[in-house]
Amino acid sequence: MTATHLAAGTLALALSSCAGSYHQIRPANFTRYQSMGPAGTPVEFSYQFSALQMAGGNRKYIKKERKRGYQTVVVRVKNNTAADLNFSRDLELFFGDRPTMPVPAIQAANDLKQGVAIYVLYFLGIGQIGGTTDPYTGQTTGGTLFPWGPLVGAGNMIGAASANSNMRKEFVTNEMTNKVIRPGETVYGIISLREMNVAPLRLQLRAAAAAAPAPTAAPAAPAPAAPATAPASDGR
Repeated sequence: MTATHLAAGTLALALSSCAGSYHQIRPANFTRYQSMGPAGTPVEFSYQFSALQMAGGNRKYIKKERKRGYQTVVVRVKNNTAADLNFSRDLELFFGDRPTMPVPAIQAANDLKQGVAIYVLYFLGIGQIGGTTDPYTGQTTGGTLFPWGPLVGAGNMIGAASANSNMRKEFVTNEMTNKVIRPGETVYGIISLREMNVAPLRLQLRAAAAAAPAPTAAPAAPAPAAPATAPASDGR
C-alpha cells in the first residue's frame, strides 16, 4: 500500500465510521416552541419535537434515537397557580389522547449513547508508506509499515466517550422528573419519550392538584403593646 492509498483509506474510514460529537440542545435558548392553550391558564405549556436535530449535528444520536424508538423533546412550563407544582406528582403529560410518562434522564442517555468499545477494532489498522508497486501484480515491496490504528482508535474512543458524557450531563441537568415549579416561575427542560411517531402534547393539572386550596399567608403577629407611662410626679 502506498502513502496515497493509506491516506485515502484512512480518510474513507474516518468519514464513514468516526465518533460523533454532541451539540448541546440548550432548551432555554430555543425560539421555536409550539404553545398549547392560551396564556394565563393555570399551567402554560409549550414544546418542540426533534430537539437533537434542531440543535445541529448529533448525527450518531439521532440515528440511535430512531433505532431505539425515542422522541427527544424540549419543553417550557409556566406555573400560574399560587402553589408549588411538582412536574411528576401534580401534572400529567398526554401524547395525543393518552397519558405518557417521560423516560428518566439517565436511562435515556444510556439508551441513546454511541458505542465506544467498537473503536478498539481500529487498533488493528496498519499501512505501508513508500515502497515500489509492481504494475503487473499490484504488490508493493519495500517501504515502511505505519501502525495508524492505535492513533485513530484511541482518538475515536476518547471522542465518543466525551460526547456521551456531555449528552448525559445536559439530559440530567434539564430533567423534568419531580421538578418543582414555583408560583409564577417558568422552567425549561428536556424530556425523552418512548414513542416512534409524533403527536400533539398537552400538560394538565392532576385532579388532586387542581382541587388543592391555595396556600394562605400566615397571620401577622400582633403589634407589641406600648409600654405603660409612669404618672407624673407632683413634687411631694
